[in-house]
This record gives sequence, C-alpha cells and structure tokens, in this order.
Amino acid sequence: MKLNQKLALAKKQMDMMKKRGVKVKIGTCGKVLIDGLPFSFSVTSAGDASQKGIVVSFSGEPVEKGDLTLGTIEMRFTRDGRAHSTTKKLARIVKSDGKHIYQAKFTDAVLEEYRPPKKKADSAAFLADIASAYSFRVIPEYKAAEDAEIMLTVYPIADPLAGLAVEWRSCTSDKDWFEHNPDAFKAASRRIR
Repeated sequence: MKLNQKLALAKKQMDMMKKRGVKVKIGTCGKVLIDGLPFSFSVTSAGDASQKGIVVSFSGEPVEKGDLTLGTIEMRFTRDGRAHSTTKKLARIVKSDGKHIYQAKFTDAVLEEYRPPKKKADSAAFLADIASAYSFRVIPEYKAAEDAEIMLTVYPIADPLAGLAVEWRSCTSDKDWFEHNPDAFKAASRRIR
C-alpha cells in the first residue's frame, strides 16, 4: 500500500473514532495492583446508550507468563436509588493471536446516553454521573519479585473497537508499594482514549 493510501486509511479510521457511538470511559482507577489487596476502578458511558453490556479484560506480560492471577471481579452500581452488585469469574482465555487475557462479560450493564456537563456542573449533575457509573473490584495475586505493567481494557459489547477505554497499570508484590513510591500520586496516569 502506498503512503497516500495509508494516510487516507488512517484519516478514515480517526474520523470513525470521533463519531458518536456507544463508548465507555474509565472514570477513576486505582494506581497499582498490589498482591492480595483490592484494586478498584469505575466506568461510565461516553457516548450513545446501549443495553448490550460491557466487557472487562486484563492483559499483558504478567498475564501471559502466569505471574498475575485474577479470580473474580465484582461490579457495583446504583439503579432507582438501590445498590446492586454482580460477581463474575474472570476467565483466562486465549485470544486469536495466541495471547492470554483475563476477561469477564457483564451483559446486564446498561449504558445510558452520555450528556456532556454544563459549563458549571451542579450537585444534581454530579449525583446523576455517579448514579450511572459502574464500579469494579478485583483482588490480584502477583508473586513476582519485579513490578510489571498490565493493560486494563473495558469496552461496550455494542461497539468493541470504537468504544473501548484502556489504562495501563503497574502490578507488584510489594505490599508497602505506596510507602516506597511517595511520589506515586504526582505522576500522571497513562491513559489511552
């Protein structure tokens, strides 16, 4: 393929990504996966509404090597003023490229249509945003001596490629990681949008 064709294809793909559609965004995310300690993150809609659910996956070298193991993942959410939770087993599966990932499908997760906040968000808008979020909690097992990076991916089943959200996170067996990394909260997160 010639350079002009490659550039045209890349531009077309970028334009498709900017279009409105079913999308998710990771609202908040834990800093690091620490062996035996809970790791949490939340997901909200960033596009159109969907009733088809979302998929959560963890991948990377620690998963591939078997250094990182994940058992279950709990999804918590609020609907009609009531708290709900669902727990799923994270299955270690082989993708078509031969790589391993941990994955759980939450087909009961309903994504509401994203409405951009007004210039000055009020408390009602803030509470509505919280009420539409899904919070996830997982407890990793990571025994390797060296820290490693994993990729957290969340995507809507309705549009997995254009609607996904990705975050890179470290995983460690150091239970006192925050004590040994006092500047951890100053470092910007590496987020792919």
